[in-house]
Amino acid sequence: MEEKNQHLLQPLIQTTTTYSYENYDDYKITSSSNANIILRLVLVIFVVVVSLWANYEASKGFSITIVNEANDQSTFSSKRFDLFFVSNDEATRLILKTSKFVENILYPINDHLDSGQPQIKKQVKHVILRLSSRNLTRFVIVKPSRDNDEFVLHISPSILEGPSYKRDMFLALQKGMARIWLWDGQGNAPSNLVNGMIEYITSLASFGRITSESELVEPMKLNRSCWKSKDTRTIVKILNFCEGKKEGFVRRLNKEMKSGWHEKMIDDALGTPSWHLCETYKKEVF
Repeated sequence: MEEKNQHLLQPLIQTTTTYSYENYDDYKITSSSNANIILRLVLVIFVVVVSLWANYEASKGFSITIVNEANDQSTFSSKRFDLFFVSNDEATRLILKTSKFVENILYPINDHLDSGQPQIKKQVKHVILRLSSRNLTRFVIVKPSRDNDEFVLHISPSILEGPSYKRDMFLALQKGMARIWLWDGQGNAPSNLVNGMIEYITSLASFGRITSESELVEPMKLNRSCWKSKDTRTIVKILNFCEGKKEGFVRRLNKEMKSGWHEKMIDDALGTPSWHLCETYKKEVF
């Protein structure tokens, strides 16, 4: 009886052992397949996370505040501002639109310039659009905060009095956002050059219009330092000329002006002595 029981149990043990060895290769194949699937899932999750992070970073912007200083005054400009720019959020949309236009010029996505390094973007955390209670010397005046990450766009109410007030407001905000995003050599860059860069960017936004060759400039004052001209229209034309000679000049010059200012920055952004370009400009334009 004891021998019979052993005989009955023995095949079971052998069968179980044989089954284990016969499926060992299959087990290895299955394990490898599972590992590949897990690896692919990890890669997919990684790509999704990176994509979400990139979208989050790209979507991060700045806060916007709209202030009507003349709100307590029953003026035509105040009422028009509230009706056409505040109540329908048009002012906010215009700020975002003009900001995006400037950012695409100065800080384009995947831009590594000539150094292979991405350009460091200016920090802008808060933009305040403030309709002044009195007329200003210019349509828009930009004032930074002490920390230089909050900016106030002071808008003159006179901008709302003309028949083309919507276009005038757009151009004023385009100039304001250009001034916000431009570096200025920590306040040491020539004001005529910064203003020229502002006008150049604004002219591109204004249906791509650059000062025409027929418009009056200062040919008699242009010399080897043509970019020092006090005529903003001349600076705009020179910047456009430089862009034609070497695309991305304005973007590179803005990058150079981040940490300070010296005249050699013009040469660095051009990749050639600026006096040589001024001579070429005079020969080709005049």
